[in-house]
Amino acid sequence: MTQPVKVYLDAMTRYADAMQDLGTAFGSTRSLLVDADVADDSFGLLPESREVARVYEQRTTDGLEVLRTGEDVFGELAVAFRQMRDNYRGTDEAAARRLGGGS
Repeated sequence: MTQPVKVYLDAMTRYADAMQDLGTAFGSTRSLLVDADVADDSFGLLPESREVARVYEQRTTDGLEVLRTGEDVFGELAVAFRQMRDNYRGTDEAAARRLGGGS
């Protein structure tokens, strides 16, 4: 005999909210990094400093992309968990109505 599947809708809601919060945090971090706007001469005026500035710019660009991806992924996870929660709830309510229960 198989075990019944237990679905905790409130846990799915909390998980979705946590994913949304993480996505928002990624977006906020990205905004702070964009607003930092480090000037080229922040690394010094020596010719060697140009290479440091170039590396910094590349890493910043890569970091911004990672943050954007994180924001998107966690936002999508939040949506997916809310949809799953709603689907479980809808299926449960439909089954209850078919069996003569529910509201």
